[in-house]
Amino acid sequence: MQGLESTSILFIAKIKSFILQLFQMCLVIQFHLVLRTSFIQQIFLKVHPVVFYSLVLLMLQRVAKLVFQALAAIHPIKMCASIVAKLQGSGISNSLVSSLVGDLEELTSELRSEAKKAIISALPTTDPNISAINESFEKLENPFSHLNTEWKRNKFFNLKWGVVEPKEITLGVRYDTRRNQKSGTYDQVPVKDTFIYVPILDSLKFMCKNPEICAFLKKECVSEPDTYHDFCDGSYFKTHPLFSVKKHALQIQLYYDDFETSNPLGSKRGIHKIGCIYFILRNLPPKCNSILMNIHLVSLFHTPDLHKYGFDVILEPLINDVKQLESQGLSLPFSDEPVYGTISQITGDNLGMHSILGFTESFNSRHFCRLCLIEKDDCQTVYNEDDPKVIIRGKHVFDMHCQSLKENVNLKSLYGLKRNSSLNSLQYFHVSSNYSFDIMHDLLEGVAQYEIKLLFEYFVEHFISEQNLLSRIYGFDYGFLERKNRPTKIILDGQGNGIGLNSIQTLCLVKNIPLIFGDIIPAGNKHWELLLLLLQIMNIVFSPSLTLGMTLYLKNLIVDHHKLFKHLYPHRNLIPKHHFMIHYPSSIRKIGPLLFLWSMRFEAKHKLFKDYFKNFKNITKSLAKKHQMAIAYHWETFTLKQKEYGPIKSFLLRDENVINSQILEKAKCVFTTSWVKVDGVEYRAGLIVCSLVEDEMPVFSQILDVLLVDDDIFLFTHKFLTECFDEHHHAFKILRTEEKSIVKTTELKCHKPFDVQNSYGAADESLFVIPSCIVF
Repeated sequence: MQGLESTSILFIAKIKSFILQLFQMCLVIQFHLVLRTSFIQQIFLKVHPVVFYSLVLLMLQRVAKLVFQALAAIHPIKMCASIVAKLQGSGISNSLVSSLVGDLEELTSELRSEAKKAIISALPTTDPNISAINESFEKLENPFSHLNTEWKRNKFFNLKWGVVEPKEITLGVRYDTRRNQKSGTYDQVPVKDTFIYVPILDSLKFMCKNPEICAFLKKECVSEPDTYHDFCDGSYFKTHPLFSVKKHALQIQLYYDDFETSNPLGSKRGIHKIGCIYFILRNLPPKCNSILMNIHLVSLFHTPDLHKYGFDVILEPLINDVKQLESQGLSLPFSDEPVYGTISQITGDNLGMHSILGFTESFNSRHFCRLCLIEKDDCQTVYNEDDPKVIIRGKHVFDMHCQSLKENVNLKSLYGLKRNSSLNSLQYFHVSSNYSFDIMHDLLEGVAQYEIKLLFEYFVEHFISEQNLLSRIYGFDYGFLERKNRPTKIILDGQGNGIGLNSIQTLCLVKNIPLIFGDIIPAGNKHWELLLLLLQIMNIVFSPSLTLGMTLYLKNLIVDHHKLFKHLYPHRNLIPKHHFMIHYPSSIRKIGPLLFLWSMRFEAKHKLFKDYFKNFKNITKSLAKKHQMAIAYHWETFTLKQKEYGPIKSFLLRDENVINSQILEKAKCVFTTSWVKVDGVEYRAGLIVCSLVEDEMPVFSQILDVLLVDDDIFLFTHKFLTECFDEHHHAFKILRTEEKSIVKTTELKCHKPFDVQNSYGAADESLFVIPSCIVF
C-alpha cells in the first residue's frame, strides 16, 4: 500500500509540475515577451511611439479575446471530476484522495490568481474585455469545491454518471468481540452478516446508456452453416425457447469464484476470503467482453458466510431480478418493445461451478462429473461420449435425482448431487443445460502441467540431465510477445501433479517445448507423440472460430491422446480433468468456442479488487462501492474503437511502388509509428502476422512499418513462404522472400501476431512460427 501511495504522490507531483510549466509558458509567451523580443524592439526604433503602442494594444486585445474564448469553452468541474475519478479508480485510499484534492485546490487557486493578474495588468483599465475576463475567471474560483470530501464526491458522481449503487443485504447475526470505546473492555456484541448485491437490472440499464453497446444489442445473430464463432452459433441457442424466439434477448453469462484478500500463505488465509459473482453479456463481441471494466459485478460476500448460509440465499435477489427479466422484460433505449433475457451459461473453475450449480464439491466422489454419470473408475478406460457408460445428465434425470435426494439425503454420494440449485426455478435456465468447461483450469493448470512433469521425468531418465533441461528452458528465446510469460521457476520434485507455473506460463512453455527439445528427441518417440497430440487438441480448443469437422477431429484426437497416455503410463491415472476433455467436442457444438468461457479474464478482474483493498473493515461494501464508481467513470468515456499509438512520425517511403499503388493514391494523410495497439492487440515492427490462407496453409508476413492512413491502420510487410508444417517441432517452417505487401489490420486471418523463432541448437537456422489456434 505504501508503494502505491508513494507512486500516486509522485504522479500528482508530475501533474503539478506540468501544469505550472504550461501556465508559465503561456503567460510568458503571450504577455511578457511580447514587449521584450528583438522583433518588437526593432519596430520601436523605426516607428512613432504612438503607433507602436497602438500596435501592442491591438495585439493584447486579440490575445485577451482568445483567452476569453478559451476560458468560456472550459468545463473545469467536469475536468476536475475526471481527474479525481481516475485517482479513485487507481486504488488509492479515500483519505489520500482527499489530501490530493486539497493540494490541487491550492494549486488551481494560486494559478488562477497569477494568470488573472498577468492578463489584467497587461491591458488598459478601459479595455472592454476586462469584465468578460473577470467573469470567466470567476468560473475557476474552486473547481474542486464539489469534490473535496468523500461524501461530496459520491453525491457528485451519482448525479453525473448515475452510479449503480450496491445493496447491502443481511444474512443473519453472529456474536463478535469488539472493544468498548468508553470502558476500554472487550465485549460480546451482535454483528450482522451481510453480503453485497449490485442490481443486475440497473446494471443492464446503465450499460445501455452507451450508444455503441445499444448498436451491438440491436444486431441479429447471423450464423454460418456448421461454423462456430460465438454462443449464438451453437445448437443450444438455436433451440432455446427464449433466445431462438426473441431476437434481442439478453444472454447473461455468470462467473463465480473466490479470492484471497490476505496473504494466501499466512495465518489469516481463508478468514477474509471473498466470493464474487460477475456477469458479461454474450450479445457483445469478445473484444468488448475481454475489457476488465466491461465485466460487471453482481455480488460480493465472505466465503465463510457462504458455507454458513448456503448459496440459495445469496442468489435470491439475482434470481428474482432474472425472473422479472424473463417474464416482464426491460425497457431499453434500442428497442420499442420490452427486452427479455436470462442466464445463458455459468462459468468458473470446476470447484466453483460445482458449488453454485449444486453438485458435490469433491472430485474423488463416485460421480464427479457435472455433465454425465460416469463412474470414477470407468474414466480410465472410457474416452468418448459414445460409450454406453457415459450417461448424460439431462433435465429429466436431474429432476429425478433431486426428488430421490429430497427423500434420502444420503444419496448425494450416489448421484454426485448435493442439492437442487435455486437457479432451476428460472423459466429459461436449468443447471443440466450448463455445458461450459474452463479450459484454463482443465488444460493449463491441470492436464498440461501433469503431462509436462511426466515428460520431463522421462527426458531426465533417457536424454538429458535435469540441470541441462532447466538450463535450456530458462535460456530459450521465447520471443517478444512472451517476454512476460516465460517460465520462471519450474518444480519437478513436488508431490502434486503441477510444476509450479501459472496458467499463462504453462501455455508459453508447452507451446515451445518442441522447439526447445526437438533436436534431442528422435522422430516417432511415443512420449513425444503424446505431447504433439496434446498440442493439437489445444490448438483446436483455444481457437476463436471452429467448424463442425474440427469438432469431430477433436473427438478423435482426445481418444488417441487418452489411449496413448494409458499405454505409456499404465500405473498413472487419468485425472478428472482428462475426463472433462471428452465433453469438449459436444460442448462446442452446443455453446460455441470454449475460449470465450474460460476464467482468464475473470481472474484478472480479481486484481482490480485487490488493488482497491485497504483494510478489513466493511470490506465487501467498500470494494463494491469503489468498483461501481470506477465502472461509472469508465463507461462515461468508453468506446469500442480502442486504439493506442507509439510516437507518430512523418512517413518515409521504403518501397514507393508498393505503397503508392495500394495506399497513397487514395489516402489524404499517411503517418508511421513504431507500434499500434488495436483492441488490446499490439502490432510492431518485427512481429509476424497471418495475412491470408492459400491451399490450406497460412501465409505469414513480417511487419516492417505500421502505417496510419486516415482512420485505418495498415501494416507494411515482408512476405514469407510457408514451406511446410513441421510436425516434429509442431510449427510452421517459413522462408524469407523478396516480396513486400500492404495488409490492413482488419483483414488479417488471425488478429493476434506471432514471433518468428528458431529451434534450439538448429544448425541451419530454420525459422518457425508456432501456431496458437486453427486458422481457416
